[in-house]
Amino acid sequence: MFDRAFEKLERIVVFRFQLFGQEVNISDTLFVTWLVIAFLIVFTFFATRKLSVDKPNRFQVLLEWLVSSIDGMCQSSIGEHGRKFLPYLGSLILFLGVGNIIAAFNFIPGLELYPPAKDINTTAPLALMSMIVVLYSSFRYKGVKGWLKSFVDPMAMMAPFKLMEYATKPLSLCLRLFGNVLAGFLIMEIILSLAPLAAAPFSAYFDIADGILQAFIFVYLTSLYIGEAVE
Repeated sequence: MFDRAFEKLERIVVFRFQLFGQEVNISDTLFVTWLVIAFLIVFTFFATRKLSVDKPNRFQVLLEWLVSSIDGMCQSSIGEHGRKFLPYLGSLILFLGVGNIIAAFNFIPGLELYPPAKDINTTAPLALMSMIVVLYSSFRYKGVKGWLKSFVDPMAMMAPFKLMEYATKPLSLCLRLFGNVLAGFLIMEIILSLAPLAAAPFSAYFDIADGILQAFIFVYLTSLYIGEAVE
């Protein structure tokens, strides 16, 4: 029973192809990542085709509420420069939100899709990418001199600790997202093995509510780190 759940933690090669004489293996994690990206591109294209200023429909109002909510988070966490980071943080929360809830669609016969964030090879690059944005933000709004000066603010003895943050912050982002998504995934697999008919309410929490919550926490922490960098 538990062996089946842990077997699904392993990355599975979905398909292979030859590229410049080398064999390229596409894992299930990478495949689902591409699938989520493709869905978001298509969704964005059709969702923004018939927007109206005078007579917005309910779907447009929902989209505007979503954008306004993310914009509000950026403004409160980052400040006056928050709107400039809206495209990045908005894209990040959409990718993680859709990716984290994708397992909820496994009720469809023959479909087995699992959140990319259960693989640390997904969360680690996302955390690293966020810290690159944080570092760029500090250079952009403080300059190199101001960035170096921030290491000794308010006192010189803080420099080693502030330098350490550039390792601990991405590690924290990576492991927090990976650990929580992985835990929810394992719990759902165990519940499905023990009582598949009673799994629906648990799926509503672990596959949907908790998945969206973890996406929000990752993006919110990223926005806080950016806010500290541009302060």
